[in-house]
Amino acid sequence: MVLLRIASVVALARTAQALHHVSPSTRRRFAAYAANNNGDDARRVVFLGSPGVAALTLEALLDASAEGRGGGFEVVAAVSQPPAPKGRKRALAKSEVHELAEARGVPCLTPASARDPEFLAALEALDVDLCVTAAYGQFLPKAFLAIPKHGTMNVHPSLLPRWRGAAPLQRSLEAGDAEVGVTVLQTVLKMDAGPVAAQRTRAVEDGDDCAALLDELFGVGAQLLVDDVMPGLWDGTLECEPQDGDLATEAPKLTKDEGALDLGGPGDDGRSAARRAADKVRAFTPWPGTHVPVRVGDKPDVERLKILAARVAPECPAGGALAKVGKAVLLPCADGSALELLKVQPANRKPMDAAAYWNGLRGDACTPAA
Repeated sequence: MVLLRIASVVALARTAQALHHVSPSTRRRFAAYAANNNGDDARRVVFLGSPGVAALTLEALLDASAEGRGGGFEVVAAVSQPPAPKGRKRALAKSEVHELAEARGVPCLTPASARDPEFLAALEALDVDLCVTAAYGQFLPKAFLAIPKHGTMNVHPSLLPRWRGAAPLQRSLEAGDAEVGVTVLQTVLKMDAGPVAAQRTRAVEDGDDCAALLDELFGVGAQLLVDDVMPGLWDGTLECEPQDGDLATEAPKLTKDEGALDLGGPGDDGRSAARRAADKVRAFTPWPGTHVPVRVGDKPDVERLKILAARVAPECPAGGALAKVGKAVLLPCADGSALELLKVQPANRKPMDAAAYWNGLRGDACTPAA
């Protein structure tokens, strides 16, 4: 036990030396960890992630560690993207993972690249048993993957091999998949192509949107990692299933210019225009959002109407213009289907219920513009 404690302190001291390029506060956290290390044989885990969904995953791991789950492990460090300009003033802001790590007393590294030699030296000095990634956002080189004794596990929000890439859940919802899910897999050099350790499926339901589903799926993924993967990983009994590369589909990163809704005819997959539009609305919520160009009354300019929430309507109004049928506000599509608008945002105005927008038209026609 004494030898374990000495080894841990030496490893953290080496890490602190390797961190001369980071802030004094980060170095102090590593030094404090070394001083307070209890010397037990808990496995040493480093977490890598950046946005809010990754912070939820880190929080779940920290809670599980405190509860003694996962076969006994400790999150000894976090790794996240460097602070980046945000907001109107473009002030540097830490990622959600960075903020959470500091709040929970976990040292956080923020290398500009996972290839950085000083970062790799710091990671190696930590004597890591396992690395865990969730929406980290950087390519992990071979030198990184060789460091943790039990490799690197990734929490990925899709049913791999379907939807490999940066926006898996968004692309799944956009495509109208009936099921979504989360996969825990071993990380290899090829993106999202490693063997699958655990997977959970979930049917898509009315009212689902990407933001809520991402939180849910990353939470389920963290649970799978802790309860179904880690114990077998530590004792060597974990069995992983290779992916069938022939079934793989790509999930490229979303871009701002993808937000326009197509209200034309049915697509090649047989979905109506309204179905395609509703799927895209929930897939692109909250970012980059969706919109349709509309012409209101006799105004010469075309306006952009943001669609924040919508679903497929059971009927289509006649006339080709926005219509109110009962309590529903319906947007007609060219193929005879219709989109029921639930929440919208007109240009230069705040988000509002579709009914409030309809009332504000005061009898003016609102027609989709070409």
